[in-house]
Amino acid sequence: MPQGRRGGPARPVPVSGPAAPAQAAPAARRARAPRAPFVLLVVGLLCGGLVSLLLLNAVLAQDSFRANGLRNEINGLRIAKEGKKSAIMGLEMPAAVAKNNEYQGLGPDWDTARVITPDKPASRAASDGRTPAGQERVPGTGQ
Repeated sequence: MPQGRRGGPARPVPVSGPAAPAQAAPAARRARAPRAPFVLLVVGLLCGGLVSLLLLNAVLAQDSFRANGLRNEINGLRIAKEGKKSAIMGLEMPAAVAKNNEYQGLGPDWDTARVITPDKPASRAASDGRTPAGQERVPGTGQ
């Protein structure tokens, strides 16, 4: 044996005869499964997962853009509603109603009398003619 080589464990040789080594070599090759189909299957599954994730991300992004657009539209409609509400309140103010009546040829009717019925008392200040409970009026003070 040369010095550069180390001796390994010796392989046992089958005792069955000269045909045994020829049959052992094809059996060893058949026992090992081919790797190419498995590698292609794994790569295909990885690529399919990647494509499905990209599609899912695109759908979610599209829904996000749509939701953002709807949110902006709602804010615009809310602002328009507030503007219209403010305009209506301005038209209901007494000065605006009086001005609108003048344009239509209407004016205050000073000739008709207001009839106050017992069902609807006239408006008055809280201190007119009444004293708080348990207090007397002081003559000459108006209270």
